[in-house]
Amino acid sequence: MLKIEKIFIAAMAFTFVSCSNISQWCKHGNAGAGYLNQLLTLRQQAGYTDELPVSTVTYEDTAVKKVTWKQLSDVIFNRKWDEKMQMPMLYPSFSRNIKALHGKTIRISGYVIPVEAQAGMYVLSSNPNSSCFFCGGAGPETIMALKFKSGKPSFETDDYVSMQGRLRLNEKNIYELYYNLDDAVFMGK
Repeated sequence: MLKIEKIFIAAMAFTFVSCSNISQWCKHGNAGAGYLNQLLTLRQQAGYTDELPVSTVTYEDTAVKKVTWKQLSDVIFNRKWDEKMQMPMLYPSFSRNIKALHGKTIRISGYVIPVEAQAGMYVLSSNPNSSCFFCGGAGPETIMALKFKSGKPSFETDDYVSMQGRLRLNEKNIYELYYNLDDAVFMGK
């Protein structure tokens, strides 16, 4: 009988803790005064009802951050039915570390894959063309659209290059890649 009493007491303690507002004793501020609560209150007042935005703070950051493809792989994809396409599509849930890079100037290296070379449309890939996302050899987190700052540069397939630009994350537009490098500048091979 003693074992059943211990299980009962543990279950009651678990229920008490689960149903309690423990955050009121949080060292980061009292209940209702935390950053997240203030953000949610402001969003409600502004009439937003959808998910939290990718970035809530904008400021000028002039430091260039070197980013690797391994860092960009910290993303989970959820299948959701898309009415426009009439099929399930993959929608990303970026990690906090990736969201922190949104809007920042980054430098990344990879293989160039021409989408429409004459129009200057290229994708940067973590893998060469023979094993890239478009050939079914990798996931969508391994490619990045390049939107050049000026001109129409010319690259050969599988040129391994370094690019610099402003990273823009895409969580909702199914007609764009999940990673976009805006104002991209070729930094060298």
